[in-house]
Amino acid sequence: MLDFYLIPDSQNISSKGLMLERIGGIEYEAFIELQAAGIIESWLDYYGKFRWGNELVIRKQQQLRQLPAAAVSPGTRAAFMALLQQAAQAHCGLLAEGD
Repeated sequence: MLDFYLIPDSQNISSKGLMLERIGGIEYEAFIELQAAGIIESWLDYYGKFRWGNELVIRKQQQLRQLPAAAVSPGTRAAFMALLQQAAQAHCGLLAEGD
């Protein structure tokens, strides 16, 4: 599972004792589907760690809304949109960490 956490854009991820709120995750198949659709960058690794700032989260929301219905399965679209919406509403970015 690739877990997503809310992180303020001003927060340094190397801060000691950093506690972030996990807001959900996606399975490998959804990750690959979103990469193929161009929503998740091709160089990012499912088992790695990456971060998107709030501005990028909002851009990804717009990209996902503009995709043709057939580009991504309805379940993947709904689950990922929910993650993006939570971050956008909280005015935060997302930190992703694979396990």
